[in-house]
Amino acid sequence: PNAAVAVNDFVFWMGSKEFYVYGGTVQRLPCTVLDYVFGDFNRDQIGKVTAGHNSSYGEVWWFYPSKSSATNDRYVIYNYQEKVWYFGNLTRTAWVDRGINQYPIAAHTDNKLYYHEFGQDDGSTNPPSAISANIESSQIDIGDGEKFSFIRRVIPDVTFRDSTNETPRVNMVVKTRNFPGDSLTTNSTSSIASTTQQVHIRSRARQAVLRLESYDGNTDSGNDDTGWRLGATRLDVRNDGRR
Repeated sequence: PNAAVAVNDFVFWMGSKEFYVYGGTVQRLPCTVLDYVFGDFNRDQIGKVTAGHNSSYGEVWWFYPSKSSATNDRYVIYNYQEKVWYFGNLTRTAWVDRGINQYPIAAHTDNKLYYHEFGQDDGSTNPPSAISANIESSQIDIGDGEKFSFIRRVIPDVTFRDSTNETPRVNMVVKTRNFPGDSLTTNSTSSIASTTQQVHIRSRARQAVLRLESYDGNTDSGNDDTGWRLGATRLDVRNDGRR
């Protein structure tokens, strides 16, 4: 009942197995993360799914419970401006977009309300702590993984707008694997600052994944007060033959 949200002249909602939009007629939303969402979904708690609109970034959010959770512990987002999907882990039970208030407000199972898009740290702790934030690409390959790729250089495009940390940095991690049945392994980890022009690596594999993260879990070196944005990062990749 709470899985629908109105956005201008459209209504977006989560169905039992797909996502939909109504703008005069009902249409299915092509979703690139459909199996991820509905393949790990607690249908006994389906009534707890809640939708929200983050108008500042053109996003529709759905908070839902995974199979191992009785409460909403995950989210999936559709960016209707970019027409892309992304997902993550976050416990929220209700959402109100900005309007009367300057920032979106969401409810947590700890019976507290939290501002979103406000500040750089996690305000649910006292004192506030650095947010363990990351973004990870899908798999990159040449010829659908038929050929090996050699990555020798990465040109990052990361900005640290609104950061109050005097030396904000993120870690750039390259993961690789040679066969679909293999697990991804970390090939290299590089520290990226606003002045970093390029990073030289030596990575050879059939498939590669690029991940940026702003917190490494070490409380002595966590990136408090760090906000970052990922732009058009470029990889220097060449065909390295078949084997």
